[in-house]
Amino acid sequence: MERIPRCIPPLMLGLLLALPPASAAPPVAPGSAVETQLGPLMRPELRSEVLVVGTAHLAGIDWIQPAHLDGVLDLLARFAPTRIAVERLPPDEVALLLERAAHDRGAQQVLDQFAGPIVTHDRAMQQALGVDRAMARSKAEALLADAGGLAEPARVELVGLLLAAYEFDSAALQWSYPSPEARARAQVVPEPTRQALDQRLAASDEIAALAMPLARRLGLQRLDPVDSQYEAVRTLALPEAALEEASRQAWGEEWRATPAARRMQHLFDQAAESHDMLALLRQLNSEAVQRDDAMQWHGWLVQDRADGVHRFR
Repeated sequence: MERIPRCIPPLMLGLLLALPPASAAPPVAPGSAVETQLGPLMRPELRSEVLVVGTAHLAGIDWIQPAHLDGVLDLLARFAPTRIAVERLPPDEVALLLERAAHDRGAQQVLDQFAGPIVTHDRAMQQALGVDRAMARSKAEALLADAGGLAEPARVELVGLLLAAYEFDSAALQWSYPSPEARARAQVVPEPTRQALDQRLAASDEIAALAMPLARRLGLQRLDPVDSQYEAVRTLALPEAALEEASRQAWGEEWRATPAARRMQHLFDQAAESHDMLALLRQLNSEAVQRDDAMQWHGWLVQDRADGVHRFR
C-alpha cells in the first residue's frame, strides 16, 4: 500500500451494469466464475471497506510515547471503522489448544507464548463467576447488544464475562470505560486480574497503543481477535536442531546483510531520530517496503534440505 489510510473494497465487482446476453459476452478468463455469477448482485450495502494497517511490533520500540501515535490515530479515526481486528488468538483456537495441551507439548508452548494472560486470568474468572466459556460468551453477547448505555456495575460484569470467554483484549477495552472508583469497587474481579487489566491498558504494543485508543475514540465495545498460531504446534514438533539451522540460514547474518534488510533497518533508525511514527507507518505500508519485507522469505525458498523443514516453514 502507498499510504495510510487506504480503503480496500474487497468485492467491487460488476456493480453498475447487468451482464450482457451470453452470445454477446466477451471471453471470460478461467477462474472468474464467482465474479461472473455474483458480481451483478453485489449492491453497495453488501460490500465492506477494509483498511489493513501494517505495523512493526511497537512493544519492541523503546522510544515510543503515546503522543507519537496521535497522527496515526487521527488518520485511522477518519476511516471510522465499525470493527477493529487485532493480531490475537481467537477464543475458539485458545480452547482447542487447551484441549490439546495436556497431551501435546507443542500446544502448551503455543499457549505459553501467545495466550498466557488469556488462560491465567480467564480461567480465574470462570471459577469466580461459575460459568464455562460458552455460557460466558452468551451472557457477554447479551450485554454487548446495548453496551454503549451500560451502567458501571453492568460494565464491570461484562469485563468478567469477556475474560471468562477468552476475550482478554476486549475485556481490557471494557475495563478502560468505568471510572477508577468503579474499578476499585469491582470485587467480582480478583485483585491479580485487576492488576493485569491495568497493566494491559498501560502496555506499548500496537493493540494497546493503537487499537484500544482508536476503539475508545469511536465508542466501539469490542476488538476482534483474528490471529492464528495453530500451525506452530506442528512447527514446534519438528527436530529442534534442524529448525534452528534452517532459521539461521534464512534469517541470519546473510539476510541481515542484504540491501532489503538494511533499507528496512534504516527506516527504524530514522524513526528513532525523528519520532515520526506516521512517516514510519506510511513507509512500511508502501509498495517498495512491502517488496523488501517479502524478501525475508527468500532464504527459506532457496533452501533444499532433505528433512523438508524449509518447505514446512
